[in-house]
Amino acid sequence: MRRLAVLFGFLLSFNVFASAEDGVKPLGANPTDEQKQVIRDAAKNACDEKEDDEREECVMDYFANHNLEEEPSCD
Repeated sequence: MRRLAVLFGFLLSFNVFASAEDGVKPLGANPTDEQKQVIRDAAKNACDEKEDDEREECVMDYFANHNLEEEPSCD
């Protein structure tokens, strides 16, 4: 039972690390449009200074780290 608790805690820590870096919490199971827009805006802010190729990869990584499953638009 103790091992299960440690494993569960370890898995939850990934979400803590995602929000600790930039203060934006990862999306839950049923995100609202407003929550998704917060992730999009934060990704744009975090990746704005990068070159075009790097920006697209940065946004994709940001979306993945915050559980947003959609193709990035780097406009």
